[in-house]
Amino acid sequence: MQTELLDPADNETVLACHQVYLSAHQTDDPAGGWMSLGVFSFWLARGWDGDPREVWVTRGANGNVTGYFLLELPEKQNRTRANLEVVVHPAARRRGLGQALLGHAKSRAVGAGRLAMLATAWDGSPGEAFARKAGAVAVLPDVRRVQDLTALPRLDELRANAEHAAAGYSLVSWAGPVPEEHLAGVAELTTAMGDAPHSEGVESTVWDAERVREDLNEVFAKAGLRGYCVAALHEPTGAMAALTLVFVDPGVPGLAVQGNTSVARLHRGHRLGLLVKLAMLDKLAADEPGITRIETWNAAANPHMIAINEALGYQVLPPTVMEWELKL
Repeated sequence: MQTELLDPADNETVLACHQVYLSAHQTDDPAGGWMSLGVFSFWLARGWDGDPREVWVTRGANGNVTGYFLLELPEKQNRTRANLEVVVHPAARRRGLGQALLGHAKSRAVGAGRLAMLATAWDGSPGEAFARKAGAVAVLPDVRRVQDLTALPRLDELRANAEHAAAGYSLVSWAGPVPEEHLAGVAELTTAMGDAPHSEGVESTVWDAERVREDLNEVFAKAGLRGYCVAALHEPTGAMAALTLVFVDPGVPGLAVQGNTSVARLHRGHRLGLLVKLAMLDKLAADEPGITRIETWNAAANPHMIAINEALGYQVLPPTVMEWELKL
């Protein structure tokens, strides 16, 4: 078995990795969304947060890529942890390939001073059995829900209630990179996501205006994604009180993916989370009329956001995903 470090500029090998990713995805999660080649290439090379990462691929006897692992090494927070994804082509499974990739990833993580690795696996999938066999511990379940935009419930009463509760707040929206005047507010609201359930011992991500400019805006500008943001502003102070983001991959027709939705602690209790998500539906209808569904993820222990999503008509789409931790 040949293992090699991926050069992100090697388009042929990146394409082969994407084909492995699609084959594994279609086997383990046939009803879910996926990344187009362009978005996958950006994610493989840089990721969403810009943290250092490396990708190692394996090839079969014929030289074809049979699997890969992606090891992300956070450098701003969680500097003793690594994030791992191991993907093996379904036709190459049960041959020890995953174990070999994991062993290599562990040695790379230890060499980088990491004490634990975090990874996810679909419940009931070969990935779950693989994680258990490796000695990983289940730490956080994540549930996917999908909103069918062609069969929305009646939202008039919900919208009226949200607008009444949010008196004193106004909405602003934009497409693409975050404008300069909103960088600080987006940074604060993204940091506020640290209140959402997360694995024990994992440090919350801290954002400032520069990080939004360098990381989030980099994604909007270079990943090939179309991004949309809706924010609620507190009229007396001008402070950003709530924010929701949605991403559209042009290579995946009909699908939008929900990014962060957060409300600043001082402004909670005014139904602002619901208000911005309702406004996002209006924006998508105007700017992306071809979108028919929105996919979102919530930690199973996040009842407030789950209640909002269910009121908007989101339905659970199995399987559940579990986050696993492997001590090194």
